[in-house]
Amino acid sequence: MRSSFTISLIAPVLTGLLGACTHQAHDMGQPATPSSPAHAVHAPDTLARTPVPAPGSKDAGPARAPEESAKAAALPVEEAPPIPPRSVVLHIGDSFLMAGFAQTLRPKMKELGVHYSVHSEQSSYTTTWPLKLGKLVGDFHPDLVIINLGANEVELTDTAGRARAVERMIKIIGDRPCVWVSPPLWRKDTGIIEIIRQHSIPCRYFDSDALAGTISRQHDAIHPDARGGEVWAEAFWKWLLAERAGAPKAGEKLPGGSGRHAVNPWRLKPAPVEEHAPRGKTAANP
Repeated sequence: MRSSFTISLIAPVLTGLLGACTHQAHDMGQPATPSSPAHAVHAPDTLARTPVPAPGSKDAGPARAPEESAKAAALPVEEAPPIPPRSVVLHIGDSFLMAGFAQTLRPKMKELGVHYSVHSEQSSYTTTWPLKLGKLVGDFHPDLVIINLGANEVELTDTAGRARAVERMIKIIGDRPCVWVSPPLWRKDTGIIEIIRQHSIPCRYFDSDALAGTISRQHDAIHPDARGGEVWAEAFWKWLLAERAGAPKAGEKLPGGSGRHAVNPWRLKPAPVEEHAPRGKTAANP
C-alpha cells in the first residue's frame, strides 16, 4: 500500500523531467528556422557572392607544390623584343661573305623588314677597311654591324699592325651592336684569328672555325660553296637571334643605332669571358 502511494507521487515528477530534457535536446539539435530570429546567422554579402571552389573542381586552379611556385617566380624573364621593320644592318667583308653567306641571310633579313646593306671586296684585309667602314657607318647609321674579315690574312707571316686595324674598326662602330664573324679555316693560321678574337672587344665574336669540318668547299678547297655557305650562315643566324638582349633595365645605357627606334632592336647580350679569351699559342701571340 505504501509502495503504490510512493510510486504515484514520483511518477509525475519523472515524467516532467523527461519532457523538459526532450524539449531541450530538440532545441539544441535542430537548425534554426527563419521563424526563429534569435538563432539566425547572417553571412556577409561578400562571402555570399564569392563562393570558394572546392579543390579539384573545374573552377579551382591547378594545384602546385609551394617549392614549384617559388621556382617559377624566381625564373628571370628576358625575352628579346620583336625586331620592328626598317632597322638597318650593315654587313662588310671579303669574298667569303659572298660565298653563300650573305645570300642565305638576305631573305631572312627581308622577312623581318630589315634594310640589309652588304659591301664585299675580294682580296681585302683588316688594314684596308677602316676608312671605308667609317664612310659606310656615316652613310647608313646602322643598328647592327657584321664583319666578315680575316680570310685573306691567315697565311701572313707578318701580322704587325693588324691588332691596331681591328681596334680602329671597332672604334668607328662605336657603341652600336656588332659581330665579327671569323672565317672557317681551311689551314692553320699564323695568328690573325687570335688577334681578331682578342682585339674585337666589345663587339661579339662568332667562332666560325668550330663549324669548319661541316662546311663544304669550292674547287679551290678554300671558299665555302653554296651549300657550305648556307650551313655557315644558318648557324650564325641561329646564334645571332639567341644572343639578342632582353628589354633594357631602368637606367641602362643603350647602344646607338639608326635613330629610327627608341631602343636599338639589335642589342646583344654581353660576351662571356671565354669568347675573347686567347686559345693556344700562335706566331703572333707566343
